[in-house]
Amino acid sequence: MNGKINLNSENSFEIKAEKPFKSFKDLIDKANKEKEIEAKQSEIKDLQDEIGGLADCGDIPFNHKASSGAKVYQKPSSKSKIVANVKKGQEMLFISPSQKNKSWYYVKIKKDASCADGYIQQKFVIKKAGEDKVVKVGPKLIEINQPSWAEEDKLILIDAEGTVSITGAIQEGKIDQIIINEDEEIINSDNSFTFLLFVPNSGSEVRIIGNKDGKKVKELTFKVKVGK
Repeated sequence: MNGKINLNSENSFEIKAEKPFKSFKDLIDKANKEKEIEAKQSEIKDLQDEIGGLADCGDIPFNHKASSGAKVYQKPSSKSKIVANVKKGQEMLFISPSQKNKSWYYVKIKKDASCADGYIQQKFVIKKAGEDKVVKVGPKLIEINQPSWAEEDKLILIDAEGTVSITGAIQEGKIDQIIINEDEEIINSDNSFTFLLFVPNSGSEVRIIGNKDGKKVKELTFKVKVGK
């Protein structure tokens, strides 16, 4: 305890405390206030995360919808934070399968007056009526539709280094599994498939294997290069 010692004429003394101890109640009140501040800071962070994931929908064409009620998450995992709940038939924009878990789709949905992004399980996403048309591939078992070929089945050219989205299709009934560069990709109900490929200035090679009942029936290997 801090204080002063005063001597009187009889050489006796007394101690006067300058800063008395805080009461136990004061300490409890201070601890509670600190907890309240931490809780408010956590609440503010959650609101910032939520606002950061929202944007104006504008005139985005929503080409898919939910097959049933489901949840949209921040990450491709049902253990992550829920972004929104969607109802059966609710429209959404399909962006891409998750690169870590192909059974999850990255989508954009309407949330109140804005749009939000998140992940939803692939089984809950279907194309809107009138858009689920089977893609024809002619005599080929595997066809690449976009980008266009520079050399048929051999070479695709892109303008600059970066990530490119490649879209293709398989012949209906002939292939039931697509493996692209060792990763399995989802075959959509219209027989199409999409995958993302990072192409450095040195170029990349793509190897697509089509299986039927566990047996390889077609292999397509080609290069993607930067150039014109």
